[in-house]
Amino acid sequence: MKHFAVWTALPAAMLLAASAQAQQCAHRGGGCVVGPNHHYTCEEAYYQNSIWPRQYISPARRGICTAFDTMTTNGWRRQNLLGPYHFEADGVQLNEAGRLKAEWVMTQAPPQQRVLYVQRVANQERTAGRVEAVQEYLASIQGMGGPGDVQETLVRDDGYPAGMVDAVFTGFKANQPIPALPAAGALESSN
Repeated sequence: MKHFAVWTALPAAMLLAASAQAQQCAHRGGGCVVGPNHHYTCEEAYYQNSIWPRQYISPARRGICTAFDTMTTNGWRRQNLLGPYHFEADGVQLNEAGRLKAEWVMTQAPPQQRVLYVQRVANQERTAGRVEAVQEYLASIQGMGGPGDVQETLVRDDGYPAGMVDAVFTGFKANQPIPALPAAGALESSN
């Protein structure tokens, strides 16, 4: 019942505020000062107050959607990034991991996200060589219909060499204990 009284009092409070604003408008000669160079008539000021907060909902939603779009774009840039572990020791030609990742991006990623990003290095000639090597590989893949979109980026690859990741997973699997039920007396002794 207490909440009902609050909700019924809100429209009355809004009407009082609107009538107070209308009195201020009448006192100032029909114009309300809103900003440094913007004046509302009494009707416009009343309308703005009566629709509050609806006029702020769309810009707030656009801001949220823009933030999510930016995060999605940055996530795909990181997902499609070719870093130092995707190139041979000479630093220019793609290794097996790089070729597999490039092939996955160009065949499995959503069509609007089929862009490969090559991490920039200090030597601009080496970066250009990497971009050219990726474009040559993409042109050699059957059914690609020409070179794909390859761009340089300053995003850093925080990955690890494939051999190191494989060693972690195979070591985990090799050292995993055999699944077994505890001995019958082990549970009784803990109580």
